[in-house]
Amino acid sequence: MESTNSNPVSWGEFNFDASKEQNADAKVIVNTDTNSQTADSSAQKKPYQGKKGKGQSKFEKLQEQVDEEVRAKWELEQNTLKLQLIEQDTFDWKLEKDPTKSTLRYVGAIDISYSKNDDRKAVAALIVCEFPSMKVLYEDFEQETADYPYIPGFLAFKEVPVYTILFNRLKSNQPELWPDVLLVDGNGILHNRGFGCASHVGVLFDVPSIGVGKTVFAVDGLTQLGVKELCDKYLQKGGDLIELVGKSSKVWGAALRSTNDSKNPIIISVGHRISLETSIKVVKSCIYKFRIPEPIRCADLKSRSLVKKYYDS
Repeated sequence: MESTNSNPVSWGEFNFDASKEQNADAKVIVNTDTNSQTADSSAQKKPYQGKKGKGQSKFEKLQEQVDEEVRAKWELEQNTLKLQLIEQDTFDWKLEKDPTKSTLRYVGAIDISYSKNDDRKAVAALIVCEFPSMKVLYEDFEQETADYPYIPGFLAFKEVPVYTILFNRLKSNQPELWPDVLLVDGNGILHNRGFGCASHVGVLFDVPSIGVGKTVFAVDGLTQLGVKELCDKYLQKGGDLIELVGKSSKVWGAALRSTNDSKNPIIISVGHRISLETSIKVVKSCIYKFRIPEPIRCADLKSRSLVKKYYDS
């Protein structure tokens, strides 16, 4: 795997602490032809148990907003879909050192922004960019009122319903712009059950997907604090990267410092039908001036502006 560090980072070197109305605003802007391991087993068996009332963690309080029966169904669905998960490259396109010679044509991205006044109200955006120019070829959005608040570990169940509307509309209206690879604002296999939103979406829509997150789940010995310490030590300039290796020696993802100006890293993980090595190359190829890869940045800007228009104005 490509890395800017001369020495690989291993876990043992560090002290880790353990049906809606569809809108009519989809449009094609330019339409031109272009040439595992999982978390600790004991934690999995009792992921929702904790102290009641006083002394509960924020995680535990959020978990209790959905009853155990619903959480059990969600967990079963995650584990069932996970059986279809592929962590290797299974596609026809190629990404060359000279991006203009690559056969990768379309990079998609999905992102969702929530109202500051009500976190159940949101706008999701789907963007398809031409590669390598990053010209936006297609954009669409959908408003959502979610049935549930954000529950850690179950993000997909809050966001997949609205993403389904967007993908179905793309497939119906502009199937020729179906993305060769999809960037998802969220984690893939770097998840407490090894199946985050990027993996969930990738499997459901059978598209190579990459998780591009900002946070780290506590899994296999990895912690947010431990990863931050690694990043502070090893990510000194734009392009620097470290692999996130768990206690089991599994590589769960990578932390990348996107630019010299962006000190906070992005967290890259396999979603579905793509290797971590290729995921890193794709993400790096989509980073221009900003910390966030351009397709996700465009989707984020779109969804944020519409949330402000519809809910927070």
